[in-house]
Amino acid sequence: MKQFAFPLGRVMEFRRMQARVEEIKLENMYAELRAIDAKEVALIQQSVEAEKELRKQQSVSGFDLELFGAHREATKTERQRMDKARAACRDRIDAQMQVVTAKRRDVKLLEHLKMKRFETWEKEMFKEIDQQAEEAFLAKWKRD
Repeated sequence: MKQFAFPLGRVMEFRRMQARVEEIKLENMYAELRAIDAKEVALIQQSVEAEKELRKQQSVSGFDLELFGAHREATKTERQRMDKARAACRDRIDAQMQVVTAKRRDVKLLEHLKMKRFETWEKEMFKEIDQQAEEAFLAKWKRD
Protein backbone atom coordinates (compact mmCIF):
# COMPACT_ATOMS: atom_id res chain seq x y z
CA MET A 1 0.00 0.00 0.00
CA LYS A 2 1.33 3.40 -0.92
CA GLN A 3 1.70 6.12 1.68
CA PHE A 4 -0.85 8.88 1.98
CA ALA A 5 0.04 11.94 -0.07
CA PHE A 6 -2.05 15.08 -0.36
CA PRO A 7 -1.30 16.67 -3.73
CA LEU A 8 -2.51 20.09 -2.60
CA GLY A 9 -0.27 20.18 0.47
CA ARG A 10 1.95 22.95 -0.87
CA VAL A 11 -1.10 25.01 -1.83
CA MET A 12 -2.50 24.51 1.66
CA GLU A 13 0.78 25.70 3.24
CA PHE A 14 0.81 28.72 0.93
CA ARG A 15 -2.78 29.54 1.95
CA ARG A 16 -1.83 29.19 5.62
CA MET A 17 1.03 31.62 5.06
CA GLN A 18 -1.31 34.08 3.32
CA ALA A 19 -3.77 33.83 6.19
CA ARG A 20 -0.99 34.47 8.71
CA VAL A 21 0.17 37.55 6.76
CA GLU A 22 -3.36 38.94 6.84
CA GLU A 23 -3.64 38.16 10.57
CA ILE A 24 -0.42 40.09 11.19
CA LYS A 25 -1.84 43.06 9.27
CA LEU A 26 -4.93 42.88 11.49
CA GLU A 27 -2.78 42.75 14.64
CA ASN A 28 -0.94 45.86 13.45
CA MET A 29 -4.24 47.65 12.92
CA TYR A 30 -5.32 46.77 16.45
CA ALA A 31 -1.99 48.11 17.71
CA GLU A 32 -2.66 51.35 15.80
CA LEU A 33 -6.10 51.59 17.45
CA ARG A 34 -4.56 51.05 20.90
CA ALA A 35 -1.99 53.77 20.15
CA ILE A 36 -4.75 56.23 19.25
CA ASP A 37 -6.56 55.38 22.49
CA ALA A 38 -3.33 55.80 24.50
CA LYS A 39 -2.69 59.21 22.89
CA GLU A 40 -6.20 60.32 23.77
CA VAL A 41 -5.80 59.21 27.38
CA ALA A 42 -2.52 61.14 27.58
CA LEU A 43 -4.18 64.21 26.07
CA ILE A 44 -7.03 64.04 28.58
CA GLN A 45 -4.57 63.64 31.45
CA GLN A 46 -2.62 66.64 30.19
CA SER A 47 -5.80 68.72 30.08
CA VAL A 48 -6.79 67.67 33.59
CA GLU A 49 -3.31 68.57 34.90
CA ALA A 50 -3.44 71.97 33.18
CA GLU A 51 -6.83 72.67 34.75
CA LYS A 52 -5.55 71.59 38.18
CA GLU A 53 -2.57 73.92 37.85
CA LEU A 54 -4.82 76.78 36.86
CA ARG A 55 -7.10 76.16 39.86
CA LYS A 56 -4.11 76.02 42.25
CA GLN A 57 -3.00 79.52 41.37
CA GLN A 58 -4.02 82.24 43.83
CA SER A 59 -4.60 84.83 41.16
CA VAL A 60 -5.18 84.10 37.52
CA SER A 61 -4.39 86.65 34.86
CA GLY A 62 -6.40 87.18 31.73
CA PHE A 63 -3.44 85.91 29.74
CA ASP A 64 -3.48 82.62 31.70
CA LEU A 65 -7.20 82.24 31.06
CA GLU A 66 -6.73 82.99 27.38
CA LEU A 67 -3.86 80.50 27.20
CA PHE A 68 -5.96 77.88 28.97
CA GLY A 69 -8.88 78.55 26.60
CA ALA A 70 -6.59 78.13 23.59
CA HIS A 71 -5.24 74.91 25.09
CA ARG A 72 -8.77 73.65 25.65
CA GLU A 73 -9.72 74.42 22.01
CA ALA A 74 -6.58 72.74 20.72
CA THR A 75 -7.35 69.71 22.87
CA LYS A 76 -10.91 69.61 21.55
CA THR A 77 -9.67 69.80 17.95
CA GLU A 78 -7.09 67.08 18.58
CA ARG A 79 -9.69 64.81 20.16
CA GLN A 80 -11.96 65.29 17.13
CA ARG A 81 -9.03 64.37 14.88
CA MET A 82 -8.39 61.30 17.02
CA ASP A 83 -12.06 60.32 16.82
CA LYS A 84 -11.90 60.47 13.03
CA ALA A 85 -8.65 58.47 13.02
CA ARG A 86 -10.21 55.90 15.36
CA ALA A 87 -13.29 55.55 13.15
CA ALA A 88 -11.12 55.16 10.03
CA CYS A 89 -8.98 52.58 11.81
CA ARG A 90 -12.05 50.63 12.90
CA ASP A 91 -13.33 50.66 9.31
CA ARG A 92 -9.99 49.27 8.12
CA ILE A 93 -10.12 46.65 10.89
CA ASP A 94 -13.61 45.59 9.80
CA ALA A 95 -12.45 45.24 6.19
CA GLN A 96 -9.34 43.35 7.26
CA MET A 97 -11.44 41.01 9.41
CA GLN A 98 -13.36 40.06 6.28
CA VAL A 99 -10.09 39.37 4.45
CA VAL A 100 -8.78 37.26 7.36
CA THR A 101 -12.06 35.34 7.54
CA ALA A 102 -11.90 34.59 3.80
CA LYS A 103 -8.26 33.43 4.04
CA ARG A 104 -9.04 31.21 7.04
CA ARG A 105 -12.01 29.75 5.15
CA ASP A 106 -9.72 28.90 2.22
CA VAL A 107 -7.38 27.06 4.57
CA LYS A 108 -10.25 25.22 6.27
CA LEU A 109 -11.61 24.08 2.91
CA LEU A 110 -8.26 22.57 1.99
CA GLU A 111 -7.90 20.99 5.43
CA HIS A 112 -11.38 19.50 5.06
CA LEU A 113 -10.48 18.18 1.61
CA LYS A 114 -7.27 16.67 3.01
CA MET A 115 -9.22 15.00 5.80
CA LYS A 116 -11.73 13.54 3.33
CA ARG A 117 -8.96 12.26 1.09
CA PHE A 118 -7.19 10.74 4.10
CA GLU A 119 -10.40 8.98 5.16
CA THR A 120 -10.80 7.60 1.64
CA TRP A 121 -7.16 6.49 1.57
CA GLU A 122 -7.56 4.88 5.00
CA LYS A 123 -10.65 2.93 3.89
CA GLU A 124 -8.82 1.71 0.81
CA MET A 125 -5.80 0.73 2.91
CA PHE A 126 -7.94 -1.28 5.34
CA LYS A 127 -9.75 -2.87 2.41
CA GLU A 128 -6.42 -3.89 0.87
CA ILE A 129 -5.20 -5.26 4.22
CA ASP A 130 -8.41 -7.27 4.54
CA GLN A 131 -7.94 -8.64 1.01
CA GLN A 132 -4.35 -9.61 1.75
CA ALA A 133 -5.38 -11.30 4.99
CA GLU A 134 -8.14 -13.12 3.17
CA GLU A 135 -5.76 -14.26 0.43
CA ALA A 136 -3.21 -15.41 3.03
CA PHE A 137 -5.92 -17.36 4.87
CA LEU A 138 -7.13 -19.00 1.65
CA ALA A 139 -3.57 -19.85 0.60
CA LYS A 140 -2.90 -21.46 4.00
CA TRP A 141 -6.22 -23.28 3.89
CA LYS A 142 -5.45 -24.70 0.40
CA ARG A 143 -2.08 -25.99 1.63
CA ASP A 144 -3.64 -27.79 4.55
